[in-house]
Amino acid sequence: MKTLKFVLPLLTLILLFTSCKKETTIETKIVEISEATNEKVLNPNANYVTASFGVEGMKCAMGCAKVIEKNLFAMDGVKEAVVDFDTKTATVTYDEDIVNKESLTASVTSTSDTYTVVSWENKTHNKEKTRKE
Repeated sequence: MKTLKFVLPLLTLILLFTSCKKETTIETKIVEISEATNEKVLNPNANYVTASFGVEGMKCAMGCAKVIEKNLFAMDGVKEAVVDFDTKTATVTYDEDIVNKESLTASVTSTSDTYTVVSWENKTHNKEKTRKE
């Protein structure tokens, strides 16, 4: 018992001294951050079309409608996208040379399997010229 009282603290001290030998040095790194431009460049000579379509499967305004709106607006050639949760409709203004009905539908359905495009309506052509936004 006397040896256990002597050996146990001795082993504890040895373990303590050997485990605390790791020294850390502080390393400073300089990282350059370039500013990302989120600015969309739109073609001023494009023929923009505004189309509205129904979107089924949305369950909330912030989670569903805003995500669909963000994904539609992120597409090349889309000038404006608004998704209304209350009426379950999306209204998109887009360049008809770049974006078509199938790509808009694919964008909505790729957001989630629960979303489906149910009807297309109110297609208008916007002849006005747009400037670089």
